[in-house]
Amino acid sequence: MALDAGTRLIAALTRNQQRFSPILGFPLTTQNARSLDISVSNKELQKYKRHEDYVRTLDHANFIWYDRSFSFVLLKNLLLFTHKHRLGGYGEERNIYAQSTSYSQTNRCIHLGVDITLKFNTPIYTPFLGRVHSFQNNNQPFDYGPTIILEHDLEENVHFYTLYGHLSTVSLENLTVGQTFEVGQLLAYIGDKSENGGWNPHLHFQIISDMGEMKGDYPGVASKIDAPTMLHNCPDPQFILGFPEKPIIY
Repeated sequence: MALDAGTRLIAALTRNQQRFSPILGFPLTTQNARSLDISVSNKELQKYKRHEDYVRTLDHANFIWYDRSFSFVLLKNLLLFTHKHRLGGYGEERNIYAQSTSYSQTNRCIHLGVDITLKFNTPIYTPFLGRVHSFQNNNQPFDYGPTIILEHDLEENVHFYTLYGHLSTVSLENLTVGQTFEVGQLLAYIGDKSENGGWNPHLHFQIISDMGEMKGDYPGVASKIDAPTMLHNCPDPQFILGFPEKPIIY
């Protein structure tokens, strides 16, 4: 029985995890990271009207934070790891999207990628040899803003896509479809709130097995009904980001 594209990709990512280069320019380990939880199950987070206010209470003088849904707040040279949730971080259920009708009207609340909160203009590097599949400025409120999607050939008959959202508008200048990016090559820069869809500066990073007919955009949040299918088509970014925990497989 032939395996579907998502299953083939997950198997190939598992075999090739050591081939990927750090997208921030340095590896993420237990020595430079601690955990952050911005899921609906975090009771402490519920005390704050905005999740940004909760994040500001954390120890940013000594640590950087990432949640196992893979939300990051990068500071100095450390990252804070978040608790592993089946629906947390990658696959994390969040209520922060209720502020936008484009999410709330479709009941989308399950996160399909990783958010890396970094300073404006922080450089992002290509994790694996790829070419530009598509790009565009998704400039509606609480959308991706400037977005780049790369296409990669991992093994024979196994290719996949990586999506980079909330970039700077400068990142889209002089790009062409089909343009090649080498492993570790500078790809883009983090966008400011005024240009990235209205979010505090961060990168949305996502792996996608099948783009269908979409170009320059792909859902980063799914409804609970669609989540199993969407999470299978969008494997855990852990395969590329290389954290110590094993990737979650749907």
